[in-house]
Amino acid sequence: MEHTSALELVPDNELLRRLSELLRQSRRVEADLVAHIGEVDARRLYAREASPSMFAYCTEVLHLSEFEAYLRITVARAARQHPVLLEMLREGGLHLTAIAKLSPHLTRENCETLVRRAARRSKREIEELVAEVAPRPDALALLRKLPYRGARAGSVPAPGRAQRPVPRVLARGRCALQTVQGTGATCPAIA
Repeated sequence: MEHTSALELVPDNELLRRLSELLRQSRRVEADLVAHIGEVDARRLYAREASPSMFAYCTEVLHLSEFEAYLRITVARAARQHPVLLEMLREGGLHLTAIAKLSPHLTRENCETLVRRAARRSKREIEELVAEVAPRPDALALLRKLPYRGARAGSVPAPGRAQRPVPRVLARGRCALQTVQGTGATCPAIA
């Protein structure tokens, strides 16, 4: 017996219309859910339910995944500081991930500008915007002494073995040489 889904019988144009409407409804519900999480968090009502934190309440009582809980709590807290975020979420101008990535960098002074620039952007584009707004310092290049290869821990290399350079890859793909007793390694070409 062949099982046919009810959606398979829906005409193409009707299916597309329904999908768009469901997405609009989903965004409204998501914004309401986030607003409720924010209010429960602000009133600390999770404690009344024997939960030690809003995160525990969301994961243990509401059965959200850890990531879902983190994302929604982060967005709820940011939206309490900047109500425009909730409106943008409701309208589909910003998604949860965008708000969560922007929230640590929002101030009263830059909120309007950043939200406008972030509207309808992908996660990657939001990350680029955040990097532009709050650049992080370059990672430090570190060198560390490598253990002697071919010897047991704590042993001394055989007499007469020359010291030769051993490659170490540093930040940004640069190669530096480090001298270690008794190895014949050379620095590989780095593309």
